Amino acid sequence: MPQISGVVVERFTRRPVRGVTIRIGNFVALTDAMGRFSIEAPLGQVQISLTHRDFHPYARSLNVVRAADIGAIGMSSKVVAL
Repeated sequence: MPQISGVVVERFTRRPVRGVTIRIGNFVALTDAMGRFSIEAPLGQVQISLTHRDFHPYARSLNVVRAADIGAIGMSSKVVAL
């Protein structure tokens, strides 16, 4: 199966986000200290979802035809600065 890789960053600061759960179908991965991830994915149209307790969930569709680096994904923080 192809590997999908990328990096998760905070949407505004662009800082890497550690500990994000990445899901594609039955496959699950976590981002490392630099926000990087690599996850297996079946061929065809799939849904990638990202969750982290301090960030709003993120999801989008991907059409997987081969291994690919999907680049940076920005997640929005739930914390509001005062």
